[in-house]
Amino acid sequence: MILENSEYYAQIKRTVEESNVPWEKLFGKSVMISGAAGMLGSAATDILIYLNEEKNAGITVYALGRTEKKLKERYGFYADKPYFNIVTADVIAGFDFDFDTDYIMHAASNANPYMYANFPVDTLLGNVLGADNFLKYGKDHGMKRFLYVSSGEMYGQPDDSVTDGFTEDYCGKVNYSDARSCYPSGKRAAETLCQSYISQYDMEAVIVRPCHCYGPTQSATDNRAISDFIRKAANGEDIVLKSDGSLERTHCYCLDAAQGMYLVLLCAPNGEAYNIADNRSDASVRVLAETIAKAGGTKVVFDIPNDTDKKGFSKVTRAVLNGDKLRNLGWKPMWNLEEGTLSTVKFLR
Repeated sequence: MILENSEYYAQIKRTVEESNVPWEKLFGKSVMISGAAGMLGSAATDILIYLNEEKNAGITVYALGRTEKKLKERYGFYADKPYFNIVTADVIAGFDFDFDTDYIMHAASNANPYMYANFPVDTLLGNVLGADNFLKYGKDHGMKRFLYVSSGEMYGQPDDSVTDGFTEDYCGKVNYSDARSCYPSGKRAAETLCQSYISQYDMEAVIVRPCHCYGPTQSATDNRAISDFIRKAANGEDIVLKSDGSLERTHCYCLDAAQGMYLVLLCAPNGEAYNIADNRSDASVRVLAETIAKAGGTKVVFDIPNDTDKKGFSKVTRAVLNGDKLRNLGWKPMWNLEEGTLSTVKFLR
């Protein structure tokens, strides 16, 4: 139960006290977070718990996931608090619960290469049907605003015009003949669905596009490269790199990303999309691996990927996101790559 870690709790306090998010707008409101046991959903939920426990915010929390057991394990005794409600649902199948909520943050998604390679249908439908189910539900249950957690992968392949990273108005090539496109294609379709609900039903919806996020909220089954690297470093194992590590990406600590999600939810104009990207933490996969290995006192070794690994790999050659738009909204990321990975390795140990 990560909230029992005093250093992590202190990091949440810093996030709340030093950010530009108008947290008071959440006081007395109800917030539903899907993917509440996942990387970003759980960081966002932890912040709500902190606000209730330390600021007497009176926020009703609906933590949504697929299994009650996993959510209870994640939140421990906080799951029994009067303000905390565990909600179980399959976002593809639809919902059998019935209560009003002010804000919905949809962060549930199959966001790892294993799922892309082995369950591309579930990955695609989880994004499109999941977003549709939440938007329908919000429309009929008093929702003030919907936040869709998309992905930087929706940009596709960069062309020669991309020199300072993907900006929010860019839309590159996605190879629709490749099943691996289930993830970026699903994110694109769900974003379009948000804009369609705004246009047809006059709803409030905003979008965030996170880069490669990491932190102690990663799940035990998260097999993305950065999570695998951190897990190995925490266990004192060498980090295995299944490429030359030349792909450059943008990274962001989980609490910085959650802060950005709330800033967009509460402050962004309707219909706008924002990258969540800490450009202080732009790094190649090799530099990332070396940074994490240093934090864990291990080393980087190279290996040849198998066919299943290759099916889950992104074909994008450079995945740097430009974070200027969110910074201009007031976002202040607090942990750079070296600080964040060192902290995460310590937590997991």
